[in-house]
Amino acid sequence: MDSATNMRTHSSRMIGAQAMGRELVSSLGKVSSRNLFLQNLSRLFRQQFSFDRLCINLYDPNSELLSYFTAAEGAVINSLSPIRKAEKTTVAGHVIESRKPVVITDVSQHFVESMLHPMAEAGLTTTMAFPLILNDKIIGTLHCSFRKKPENLYEIMEFLLELSPYVAAGLGALLAMEHLEQGASLNQVPYTGETGESETFFFESQSMRRFMARVHAVAVLDIPVLILGETGTGKSRLAHYIHCRSQRREKQFVKVNCPAMASTLFESELFGHAKGAFTGAATKRVGRFELAHQGTLFLDEIAELNQEMQSKLLHVLDDSCFERVGESVSFSVDARIIAATNVKMREAVTQGKVRSDFYYRLSSCTLEIPPLRDRIEDIPALSSYFVSQLCSQYSLPQIQLSQDLLHQLQTHCWPGNARELRNVISTLLIKHGLSGKLSRQDVQDALRTDALAYPQASPESLPAPPMPPSSCSLEEVERQHIKEALFRSGGVISGPKGAAKMLGLSRSTLQRRMLKLGIDASASKNGAR
Repeated sequence: MDSATNMRTHSSRMIGAQAMGRELVSSLGKVSSRNLFLQNLSRLFRQQFSFDRLCINLYDPNSELLSYFTAAEGAVINSLSPIRKAEKTTVAGHVIESRKPVVITDVSQHFVESMLHPMAEAGLTTTMAFPLILNDKIIGTLHCSFRKKPENLYEIMEFLLELSPYVAAGLGALLAMEHLEQGASLNQVPYTGETGESETFFFESQSMRRFMARVHAVAVLDIPVLILGETGTGKSRLAHYIHCRSQRREKQFVKVNCPAMASTLFESELFGHAKGAFTGAATKRVGRFELAHQGTLFLDEIAELNQEMQSKLLHVLDDSCFERVGESVSFSVDARIIAATNVKMREAVTQGKVRSDFYYRLSSCTLEIPPLRDRIEDIPALSSYFVSQLCSQYSLPQIQLSQDLLHQLQTHCWPGNARELRNVISTLLIKHGLSGKLSRQDVQDALRTDALAYPQASPESLPAPPMPPSSCSLEEVERQHIKEALFRSGGVISGPKGAAKMLGLSRSTLQRRMLKLGIDASASKNGAR
């Protein structure tokens, strides 16, 4: 079957490119290597059209050098140099210079460029190249070549042009992940802008490295985002972080606290109202959607809206237009929607609390922030940041938390996540900051005080582990704490009285840690610690 038969109508192709782009974005967290990335891309492309060679070049603007991202898919061209200068006379060089795609329908007629000789020798007659642009920077070029010129070549070009921003985002995310795995900090991730202190995230764990790499990819795509996460994980900050790295960063970021909106004022708050629209409407009011035009509208705790509100909001999300209360004129709006909730949305749909069409409209791209208890490696970095920030805020002398105190903080289950950690450190500094010294008992007292807000995390549910020797590793501290929980539960892992419940972990997470640490639950059933 030829390419013309495989391709759809123009509008269908554009919808297909966007859907494919979302699929690429959703799979970023699963892609662990360059080969897999290109293989995924090749598979997705072949669902739409046939080609004979696909490759990606990376571009370094400092050295002006091009290099292969990984081995090309399809036809092999052995004589091409893996690293070369991005000369303006080459296809890739011209794409980088012009920031526009290039199509060559007969490579034999363009031998002025030496790069096309080996392509012709490999039997390729037609090639096209696209710039990969991320945060307004060229990070590489995408090349697709054919042995026979497709009849619908320019339709394929339009399709790939529509998809190239998604490819660039995916490429940037994978490169960022590689950079982080080499030990770089977040602020050193390539292709990200400068970050203000209020939008900085601190982490060391692999789960957050992979998560933030995906965040960077999603941020530059102008698509709705649904942020999921427990209380205190930083959903609002993440929403603003995404806005600051998007194409809309120069425009307004408008936050809507959904639970605070009365149903009677919902339309007025979001869409605005005309003067005299109802009793008390003495002046015209501009709604949140209108304020967020060309910017970002952040809907916090979106699952708290009742179904009538969800229906009205869905209409605007689908049509990108609204009417002010008391007016019959429709206004078009261009705002990126970011929504957040700590509710398990699929369960809420099943229970009838959230409309299924409303959920699916919002969830085309979902980011779920890992809870702090599943990434305890991040606690030292977060704690140090909070100590520094709060000491400055409270005009206290800067202090450092000892390794023993950091170990102690890492054994807490943190149901309130980073917000709870910040509150505990704030309590510590207010009570003991002037002395410049903190003890394990001070930390334990602060945790006990904080447990009033998070009763399920009462520190008395499981005693703090004994102070480890200075040479004791974090793994050993964790091993002893898990063994203590298993001993107290009689070797039972799940259930209301199980070790997982005591530690504030899911059963699967606890089992993974036990396997990693070489802990046998059966020994605890026999009374052994």
